[in-house]
Amino acid sequence: MTVVMTLDLPVTREDLEALSAEAGSSANPPDGLIVHTATVTSGGVRVVNAWENQAQFEKFLDDRLMASLQKVAAERGLEVSGPPEPTFEEAFDVIKGR
Repeated sequence: MTVVMTLDLPVTREDLEALSAEAGSSANPPDGLIVHTATVTSGGVRVVNAWENQAQFEKFLDDRLMASLQKVAAERGLEVSGPPEPTFEEAFDVIKGR
């Protein structure tokens, strides 16, 4: 079941770009990721992703994202109290572009 994952982070755009680079998400997208987007909000950054299923996001979180998050946070002096807490919603009428 395709899911939309939303995550609000109290970081800057530059922090998130550093995290994406460290996790290698652009060069080597994780299995199951359909699309990744991020926008700047008044409180930081909002990430909205479409995944083939929630389990694939959780695997990416465990296998790559948490280690990258901890490294970038340490380098930039950011406080990480634990894993991010995304929300998931079932997606329907999913149309993939060419």
